Amino acid sequence: MRACAGLFGAAIAVVLLPSGGATAASPVTLEFAKGSYGALAQGQVTQSEPQQVFKLDVAAGQLLTITFAGAGPMRGSVQCAGNVADGPFEGTGNTVQVKISGECNISVGANTMAAPWTGGFTLAVLAYRVGQ
Repeated sequence: MRACAGLFGAAIAVVLLPSGGATAASPVTLEFAKGSYGALAQGQVTQSEPQQVFKLDVAAGQLLTITFAGAGPMRGSVQCAGNVADGPFEGTGNTVQVKISGECNISVGANTMAAPWTGGFTLAVLAYRVGQ
């Protein structure tokens, strides 16, 4: 992982996935660089693995804004502790508010209702409180 300057002038963590990416059984952990409010992950859609799962620890009261883009039509969803969920959505910047501290799982990948495709994608997640 490496930190780089980016979104809103803060450092953000960049997670590079190993070949083959993550599966529902092995989510990729998103880690934020110290002092940052966001993380980026690069993923890969394949015919055998059209979706990847990412996880992150969140605090009660945080807002998560999730956006992604890739080489083809995409779809994603989020599930957090306390029955907080959203999706499916198309990656244009959905925001959810976390009710209790814990883990959130974000599923991102190809929209399986559209024409099949393979290739890369980028996921961006911001975690913040109103007023920050």
